[in-house]
Amino acid sequence: MKAFVFEHPGIENLKKTLEVPVYGEGLRVRILKTALNPLDFNVIAGNVVYGLNPMPHIAGSEAIGELLEDGNALKKGQKVIIYNRIYDSTCPMCIQGKEYLCLNGGIWGVMTNGAFTEEVRIWEKNLVPIPEYITDIQAVSLPIAALTPFHALMRANARAGEKLLVYGASGNTGILGMQFGRIMGLDVYAVSNSQKTETYGPVKVFPRNGIPDDFTADIVINPLGSETWGDSIKHTSISGRMVTYGVLTGREGVTNIPDLYTREKTIIGSTGGALAELHKILEIMKYHQIKIGVDRIFPFDELPEALAYFRDGRNGRVIIDHEL
Repeated sequence: MKAFVFEHPGIENLKKTLEVPVYGEGLRVRILKTALNPLDFNVIAGNVVYGLNPMPHIAGSEAIGELLEDGNALKKGQKVIIYNRIYDSTCPMCIQGKEYLCLNGGIWGVMTNGAFTEEVRIWEKNLVPIPEYITDIQAVSLPIAALTPFHALMRANARAGEKLLVYGASGNTGILGMQFGRIMGLDVYAVSNSQKTETYGPVKVFPRNGIPDDFTADIVINPLGSETWGDSIKHTSISGRMVTYGVLTGREGVTNIPDLYTREKTIIGSTGGALAELHKILEIMKYHQIKIGVDRIFPFDELPEALAYFRDGRNGRVIIDHEL
């Protein structure tokens, strides 16, 4: 079976091999498409905050596929989204419906081999049927690019009429976060240097260094880490919430503590999302059109080139088509 494997960090160390056996436990799934995101890039670059296993490793955490055999409820030939959290269903977090925080689990493609291959085995509980009313491109963007900002808005207890400010608005989660914000009735503001950001419907797009000094929002989403940390808190309103779920520009942030407590601002950590929230997104998409900004689609054999393209700057999603 063909797969891209690395033993040492770096895109240059990613090697295509034809001799990888089908791995994992559960139902056989043929991978149809994967989507690149900072998690995949950091796994391969050796810049992850999670334990990586096994080594040599096959990365890839955002994928859809086709069932190659019948399950209990699912049938051979069905297209499925892979919910990318490994969970035991029995720990206190799982019992609360927080599979993404399973005490004995982790991220599929990080603590296990992932999707940059032709075929995998994965438990039926991790497979969500793709409804007919969404496209494959939409489906492959749901496990990370959509679920991450949706969960962040749930964590922030977003309410209609509030103001939302999204940093990294032209990135994977930013594009989807803005759209979910609008669907929820928020006034959405974006921070981005890309002109395409306007097509996703924010009230206003601020350039990276062009946010008015006195502008504040009830909810601020910061997926970027250190570089925008101080500004994110500064632009959070009194009793507002800043949500963070990324460290793209660094892992440490300087916080103005008096500003935090005298204005009763809240910093919220958010990671991934629940399986129930993924199903909720599919329900929302019955009634609301979600746009996926695709920059470029690469064939599977050009995965290293796709990762380099992702690293050097893109304006939308980078998709890997395993059938090309």
